[in-house]
Parts: sequence; C-alpha cells; structure tokens
Amino acid sequence: PEGVDAARAGGATCEATPHHLFLSREDLDDLGTFGRMNPPLRSEGRREALFERLADGRIDVVATDHAPHTREEKDASIWDAPSGVPGVETALPLLLEAARTGRLSYERVRAVTATNPAEIFGLPRKGRVEAGRDADLVLVDPEDAREIRGGDLHSKCGWTPFEGKQGVFPELTMVRGTVVWDGDSFADHDGENVRRADDT
Repeated sequence: PEGVDAARAGGATCEATPHHLFLSREDLDDLGTFGRMNPPLRSEGRREALFERLADGRIDVVATDHAPHTREEKDASIWDAPSGVPGVETALPLLLEAARTGRLSYERVRAVTATNPAEIFGLPRKGRVEAGRDADLVLVDPEDAREIRGGDLHSKCGWTPFEGKQGVFPELTMVRGTVVWDGDSFADHDGENVRRADDT
C-alpha cells in the first residue's frame, strides 16, 4: 500500500486488482495453488490498507488482470501452477457489494471502473453518461446481492477465487446503446476498435 502513496507522489496513476482488494494471504489455506498470483496475496492488514486507498481515492482504477486458467492447469504443484486468477465477471459485483454494505461509495465504484479509465486512456466517448458519449451502461438492483458461484459464471475456467462471497450482479448490460446481456443470455454483438483521443 505504501507503494501507492509513493507512486502518486511521483505523478503516476495507480490501479489495484479485485483479488488484492478482496482476498488476503489468509485465503490461501482454502485456495491452495488456485491462489497463486503475481504479486502474491498479502496479509489481511495490508489488504485492508489497500482497500482504504481505494475508498479514499488514492487508487484510480480497478483492473481485473483476468487470467482464466482452468482447474486442470491450476491443480498442480506450486511450481507448476500458472499465476493468475479469473476476475472479469466478478470485479463489478464485488465492488457493488462493497458499496451496498457501506465500505465504498457508489461514486468511487463509477470512478474506478468507468470515469477514471476513460480519462487516463483518453477515450472521450467512454466513462460518463452524457449526450454524445457511448451508451455503455449496466443496470443493477443495489439490494440484490447473491452468492458468487463459479458454476454460474461464463469464463472458460469454471471457477472463481471469490466462491461464496457476496456480489451484486448486473441485470442488464448495454454497449453503445445495444443490450448485450439481459440477465439471462448474451446477445450476438460485434465489438469496436476504440481509439484514443488525438491529444493524449
């Protein structure tokens, strides 16, 4: 966590991953090699200090570092199991649950998942709900928390290090104004190359 403070003092932006914000070394007894990642999980005290920096604005972005290694790949010795964990489908639900329970403001969730990344990467059509910007939106019921289960997720790996934790999942997702997730299934939708603004 002190590295965040030093980096910001030098003018850098800072990101953190969901696994470092919501898991600690104490979870390794249950995770085993499924919890192998770089950098490794730290103590609960250091995890909480990192989360404090997320809540107070010293961390600019939450980035998943999504690594969907299969069970077969991770179920190996500590020397052979690949580093990294899946997280793209659970990042927002975990952050929304932190907001629902008062550990994080909804404003911070919006900032670290949308506004700040768009500004840092110079994407003027992204990150805000305003006329002239892309309608990239998620609809959630902030009180509809449920248990995270790997079998309910859509990643190729079929597991999650956040098994059993609570999350608030999107009920609908729109990309450029088109519904791509209706709460039950994905729509057939093409992506788009997103370019940075010329002046960044």
